[in-house]
Amino acid sequence: MKVFLNGFSRLIFLLCLLVGVASIPLQSSFAQSETVIGSAENNGIKLIINNYTITNRGQEMVVYYTIQSKSRHQMDENAKGLMDNPVISIGDNLVPGNHTWHKKINNQTYQGAVKVNLPQYIPATSNVAFNTNAILHQKGEWTINFQIKK
Repeated sequence: MKVFLNGFSRLIFLLCLLVGVASIPLQSSFAQSETVIGSAENNGIKLIINNYTITNRGQEMVVYYTIQSKSRHQMDENAKGLMDNPVISIGDNLVPGNHTWHKKINNQTYQGAVKVNLPQYIPATSNVAFNTNAILHQKGEWTINFQIKK
């Protein structure tokens, strides 16, 4: 019985370690990037696309963003995301964005990531339009155009 528990404990530890390591790439990719791919500003709120990564063998893209507000717009900490229904256009394909994480840096700056499933067939270099019509519960129009390389 002791051998079983010792082996089981090792398995649980290994699984926890793997889960912890698997979540690091999403946030570490953002932390490594201080580049700006593009930005859009509306109603005193600026959306900045900092970086993107292609994951899951080219089937998904994670877009890392920063939101800066000139005023102190407060975000509901229980909110699913900072922006309403981001829609990403890749070539002629519209794909919805799914929030993966977000965090409050200070009262005027937030960072986060949106994951999208890439269309099955896209060129090696594709034009992307990242669009949302509400950020921090403020209506507006934010569209950022950029290119990705698969």
